[in-house]
Order: sequence, then C-alpha cells, then structure tokens
Amino acid sequence: MDRLKVTACAKINLSLSVIGKRNDGYHELDTVMQSVDLSDTVYIEKSAETSVSGGSFLQEESIEYKAARLFSETVGTGGACIKTEKNIPVAAGLGGGSADAAAVLTGMNELYGTGLTKEELCNMAVKLGADVPFLIYGGTARARGIGEKLTLLRPITKCYFVIIKAGGKLSTAEMFSRLDNTDYKKPDIEKTVQALENSDTDMLLSSLSNSFEILWQDSAVLKTVNELGADAVALSGSGPARFAVFREMLAAEKACKILKENGIEAYACRPTEKSLIIE
Repeated sequence: MDRLKVTACAKINLSLSVIGKRNDGYHELDTVMQSVDLSDTVYIEKSAETSVSGGSFLQEESIEYKAARLFSETVGTGGACIKTEKNIPVAAGLGGGSADAAAVLTGMNELYGTGLTKEELCNMAVKLGADVPFLIYGGTARARGIGEKLTLLRPITKCYFVIIKAGGKLSTAEMFSRLDNTDYKKPDIEKTVQALENSDTDMLLSSLSNSFEILWQDSAVLKTVNELGADAVALSGSGPARFAVFREMLAAEKACKILKENGIEAYACRPTEKSLIIE
C-alpha cells in the first residue's frame, strides 16, 4: 500500500474543567470528549520527503507537517505527501487540526507497516497537542493530565448535536492566559462520567459545563441558540464553537436550517464511536 485516505472526525468537549497551571507551564485538564461526524479528509502517500497541501497554514507551520516529521524521525521511516480537505472549522475548539494530526500518525503507521499500538501513537501525539491522543482513539472518553491520560467511556446515546461557530478568538494560549487571571467554576466531571456510564440522558444534559464559558458570556449568538428549543447548550474547547444538544435528529436538523438562514455557521452532527476511518 502506497497511499490511503483518512476521514478525520471533529470532537466536542461535553464537559471541560481546567484544573490549573502546572509547574511545566502546561495546564492540567479534566474533560469528557465525544467524536462527531463532522470531518476533514486527509490523503496520505508515501514519499521520500514530507510535503503538505490544502491545509490552513503554511507547510512548515501546519500540524500535519509536524505530525509527519515527528513520526518519521521517531520511527525512522520515510516521509509523506499529505493533502487535506478541510470541513471542520479552524480555531473553533473542535479539534480540527488535532484530528488531521491523528490521521497522519495513524495513516503513516498503516502505510509503513510499523505496527505501533494506539498507546504508542498517543505517546507521540501528546507532543502535538492535548486533543491528539483522544483523536487517535475517538468515541467517548475522559482525558486528564495534558490530554494523555485517557479512560474510554460508554458511548453516548439518544443525543444529536448542532455545532455553531460565530466569531473568532484569540490563540488557545491566550485563552488559557486570560482564564488564569479569572475566577471560574470547575465543572463536575464526575457527574458527566456517571451519566454516561448509566446511560442517563437527563443527568448528562444537566452536567454539561466548561471552565472557558466565563470568557464567552457576552457571545451574541448564545441568545439565538437558546431560543431554538435545544435540550442543552455548551461550549467546546476554549471556544468559540458551541454545540446544542437535541434528543431528536429532526429537531437538530430544523434548528441547523434556521441558524443557516440567519447567516450563522452551523453543522448538524451525530455522535460517532470512531474518530478515524481509513480507506
């Protein structure tokens, strides 16, 4: 096999607690993440040198390039020619870049037949970003530490999502810096975990929370979203994307249509048990 295609799914943070800043400068996190079927497509082909096209950044600055170089230098393989077709909004808190990096690591492992386990890939992945280890696995999971401590959870049931992106944000590093200088609530992650393990949808919907919400309380789109009859609305990552949760897919699709008619970027999504699909 010399080339393959990887469907790389986005993630949302059902709940996210920023515990605090560590001595090494990273932030300790506790979060429950869920893969959704909003996805990028990443084409990977064996190559002596690594090259990237189609992404959102210059080649050397792209996370796909960094992932490919990390893999080839760590494992001792050749490079890859990578082309990315973007559908996941960038800089939104949906892990689009991280999903593409996970696709590159997993895809190169497949192409070169290196046989690394998911755990071994995650040891590399954490060097690229906090979301990348989860996106190697996908599904529903709790992530702690800086994203490297994963606990797989029972799949989410009876929920559909409308992801809404309105406006831009500062860098993730700046968002953390602002949060460090703000008093914020630490969500009860155990409640979200318990709700999933018990398949208790009511409890799950009441548990959704995010430490970064304090920085987005003036979001103009929030009022519009709350008027659509969603069963819950929460922030993903450090924002600005929010997701509205519906028990029925038809209700989610109707809400998505209304948002788009009002000029708001919106995506109707389903939860998925995989984050990467290799063809």
